[in-house]
Amino acid sequence: MTRRGRLLSALLLVILFVAPLTAQEIKLASVAPEASPWGQALNRMAAEWSRISSGRVRVRVYHNSIAGEEADVIRKMRIGQLQAAVLTSAGMKNVVPEVFSISVPFMISSEDELEYVMERIEPELNAEFERNRLHVLAWSRAGWVHFFSKQPVTYPDDLKRQRLAANPNDQELQQAFRIMGYRPIPMPQPDLLTSLNSGMVDAFYTSPLVAAGFQWFALAPNMLDLKVAPFLGAIVITDAAWRRVPDAIKDQLLRSAESVANQIDDDIRDLEAEALETMRRFGLSVQELSPEVHEMWRADVERHRDAIQEVFDAEMTARIQRILAEYERR
Repeated sequence: MTRRGRLLSALLLVILFVAPLTAQEIKLASVAPEASPWGQALNRMAAEWSRISSGRVRVRVYHNSIAGEEADVIRKMRIGQLQAAVLTSAGMKNVVPEVFSISVPFMISSEDELEYVMERIEPELNAEFERNRLHVLAWSRAGWVHFFSKQPVTYPDDLKRQRLAANPNDQELQQAFRIMGYRPIPMPQPDLLTSLNSGMVDAFYTSPLVAAGFQWFALAPNMLDLKVAPFLGAIVITDAAWRRVPDAIKDQLLRSAESVANQIDDDIRDLEAEALETMRRFGLSVQELSPEVHEMWRADVERHRDAIQEVFDAEMTARIQRILAEYERR
């Protein structure tokens, strides 16, 4: 073999044996703090992906909105600055509007209903994400939204008299609440405490875990024991980044992501119960509803159901309602 031939052979060996060891970096953005269940679980997933891939796939997690809010994150994924993210329902709707139909107020009211619905619509939603060049690695159930208020709330009219802080990005929820006769006021999250203190708003909606974490309940110490809507999350990755992952390990990485999401579900349920107990110790009053009063809330919503359905994706909302009717007939 000539000297040139030996050099070419050596170069080929370098390409064959060194190139596969080059690590693929996946930058993953999350709005959750690193110390939260989401943050800790994502760090575990990053470590597992590195182990499964023998260091060929490395996940760098940007916690606590360092990479921006969800709309910013989606834009950065589109241009390749980020490769993956944890998105909530509010963020996912910017990619697949059908997702937000799960958050129609008072439509899904129990863990069993949510599980039954998600089992049937997840494949459709996953396919819609793929059409938008994103892959859902795992879905997570992240608690339930409740109303918190300064004055106790028992009946719908009690809440309709109060000014309700609403996430400015949740245009559909704001419109739905207006249709039902509530008084939603767009309110950025960082302004909520100040606005509660000044009297600009009297109530807000969020999960107990968030209300405890930001201590908003101190100025609105009444929680209605009524599930407004489920709070969902999903881990997504861009199509371009997923294609670069070796096919031989994709199933293992998916199982790792699903295991992380399942652990988040368990952790959040436990932490939400702990948060409620802690808030009760510090003055939170939880208003429980009798079956008769609960029926009043349901009837109040049903009067506006058709108009509310038009605010969200009408086809997906109708499909979820058919699934829930099927659930009731079992």
